[in-house]
Amino acid sequence: MRLVVIYDISDDRDRLRVSDSLKGLGLVRVQRSAFVGRGGLALAKDVVRVTRRYVRGEQDSLVVFVVPNNSVRRAFVVGKTMAPLEGEARYVVV
Repeated sequence: MRLVVIYDISDDRDRLRVSDSLKGLGLVRVQRSAFVGRGGLALAKDVVRVTRRYVRGEQDSLVVFVVPNNSVRRAFVVGKTMAPLEGEARYVVV
């Protein structure tokens, strides 16, 4: 299983804390506000537990998807990610 974590956090300091927390949990940044990593439901719960204090008000959000490995491997990527996706991701040349 893989986790895909996306977030939209308005406060710069809180956004940095979320990204540092996700890195600390072993996830890899693939876009500015998107991380991917190996893990299942237990890690998803850890992500929520560690980051929930930085998601404030109605303007902020954080979403954690638990997906099968092949969902990430079969991703289509237009342009360049900040870190390569594992496996068979399809990179589309633009």
